[in-house]
Amino acid sequence: MSKNKNAYDDPHIAEIYDKTEAYVDDIELIRSRINNLGAMHILEPFCGTGRVIIPLACDERRLVGIDESSAMLNRAQSKLNKLSDDIKTRVKLIQADATAYSWPEGFDLVILGANCLYELATPEEQETCIAKAAASLKPGGYLFLDNNHMEGELDESWRQTGPRKSIFPVGTCDDGTCLDATTETIWFDGPKRLWQARRLITIKYPDGTNSTIEQVVQKHPVSVVEQQQWLRAYGFIIENLYGDRKGSPYTDKSDRAIFWAKKA
Repeated sequence: MSKNKNAYDDPHIAEIYDKTEAYVDDIELIRSRINNLGAMHILEPFCGTGRVIIPLACDERRLVGIDESSAMLNRAQSKLNKLSDDIKTRVKLIQADATAYSWPEGFDLVILGANCLYELATPEEQETCIAKAAASLKPGGYLFLDNNHMEGELDESWRQTGPRKSIFPVGTCDDGTCLDATTETIWFDGPKRLWQARRLITIKYPDGTNSTIEQVVQKHPVSVVEQQQWLRAYGFIIENLYGDRKGSPYTDKSDRAIFWAKKA
């Protein structure tokens, strides 16, 4: 059993991620905001397998993607290798921990999408990403910030004890490798909205052998209020707040909070 390994470094888990995260509605929302803004230089930390940056590169925009996982970036590069040289030259991939790495500067748009703040353990890490986005943007540049949100204390559904089946990473890879996962809450702080869990990932290979990855993960479900405070603190003007990836206005009943903000 491998303990505390970054699950996204396993190529089979990266493949299941790619199969699971196949939606495009956020890409279309971004396109609707930037189609009239001309040529843009775009940065996406936590870019994963290139789900967002590669379609935008096909729109003749220049992009930089940052991700800590070599397996995820390898999948992104494999996708790029199937495209024209012109598209490939518009994308630069950087392997780095986005929370510790100094992001490059001079961008017209930074994308913090696909619930990336939910991958971070504390509000301090989340706020750091907003600060880094502000430093990476040109004056007048834009930030796309897309996450689920949780207001008030930690929701009761996050406080449940006992192992429960996870939705990720679960599935079958192209080579027949099967993945299953369970998650068990081991600690939480309701008022601070902090949550720790043990995740067990079982990988069953076609030759009949198995391996298991055990992770202890911590998350801080971010609130709308926190994001508004951070954006304003780092010089952003919030131009739009959407409640879904169709661009509907945010309400108290919206599952998502999607900010379109401009660096003053």
